[in-house]
Amino acid sequence: MAELPGTWSVPVVRADFTDDAVWNRIREWIAQPTEEGFGADVDFVEDRALNGLDEATIVAGYPPSYPHEYRHPALFVVDAVAVSTSDHPVLVINLSARVDARPFRALPRQVQAIQNNLSLANMDYIEFATSAGADGVFRGF
Repeated sequence: MAELPGTWSVPVVRADFTDDAVWNRIREWIAQPTEEGFGADVDFVEDRALNGLDEATIVAGYPPSYPHEYRHPALFVVDAVAVSTSDHPVLVINLSARVDARPFRALPRQVQAIQNNLSLANMDYIEFATSAGADGVFRGF
């Protein structure tokens, strides 16, 4: 099983290596500050051993911090769906044991808001997850 490195910032995991240009565009959208000036505090994780891994395998390979909690409230995954879909929605996975919520997808330009609010505990994961559209993609409030 591939093990994700521990990161200081919220990880954005590359799990699809079929299109470098799309990966680079998604990275740019996430790294670019919002109109309000908010930036995403993320670390981009690229390791070909992660290619094609599903959500459960990625979470199982992410090391929890002491004692059983993860360092970050969520992680973002650029998988085959994100790469092949026109608006490139990244997978958002909850890491908090206190919140039982399914993953959802978000447009890359929404990662800043999600990461900032979850890391500062301004909002809960469930607020974003339940605000996703009927297609399961969070496009903003």
